[in-house]
Amino acid sequence: MTNVMVQLSNREIAALKARTGKRSAAAVLKAWAAHANAKRSVAELRAALKESLKEEAVGKGRSFGSGREAIRWLES
Repeated sequence: MTNVMVQLSNREIAALKARTGKRSAAAVLKAWAAHANAKRSVAELRAALKESLKEEAVGKGRSFGSGREAIRWLES
């Protein structure tokens, strides 16, 4: 299992709460991730995870200036 830390502003959390209808920040992120991942097959997710782990191992970790920027990147 991989842990991911996401830092979102109060405004970004409020926007996600409105979008998902959830009340807690944790529930909002889980609902959003489930929605985003539902569009990909299990094989695609495994391949993406393997690629991500390879990039992390060679120091190519992805960094974002804001939670909104990270969410846009994940949704693309």
